[in-house]
Amino acid sequence: MSIGGIVAAFSTGALFLGTFIEVSKIKINPWSSLFGWIGNKMMAGVKEEMKEIRKEQEEIVKRQEALAIQRAIDAADNIKAEIFNFYNECQRGQRHSEAEFHYIIQQNEKYEELLKVTKDPNGVYEAEYEYILKIYHKCQEEKDFYVGGEPGEAKQGRAQRA
Repeated sequence: MSIGGIVAAFSTGALFLGTFIEVSKIKINPWSSLFGWIGNKMMAGVKEEMKEIRKEQEEIVKRQEALAIQRAIDAADNIKAEIFNFYNECQRGQRHSEAEFHYIIQQNEKYEELLKVTKDPNGVYEAEYEYILKIYHKCQEEKDFYVGGEPGEAKQGRAQRA
């Protein structure tokens, strides 16, 4: 064999081994590159669909968050209306049972939790709730809650003033 034949055989052997063995210092492997390119071409449509699905998911999550906030606002509005009604009844002198006061206090606790979601404080509500609490504490001190009787009797009872 001549030197040219030896170099050709060595080159052929190195080329053959280079296709199956990836040398760590040289980060080029023709097979990995070729299969990666083919895989990218085959999966391009799937990748685009995945991007669209992710965008749709993000939109759905945003809509769900908006709906949750709206539900919290609606629930808070219902509680406010209930407490405003209770306040007005107290202003008109209608007496209430201890259980009714406890219910209003529970509703206020729910309202406070909903405010954490809605971040919508209401100064008027707070003043009216304070008035209700004053009447509640007065009734507790005097042990003077409404305990029952005829349905119209509660409205004719003495005025609950703070």
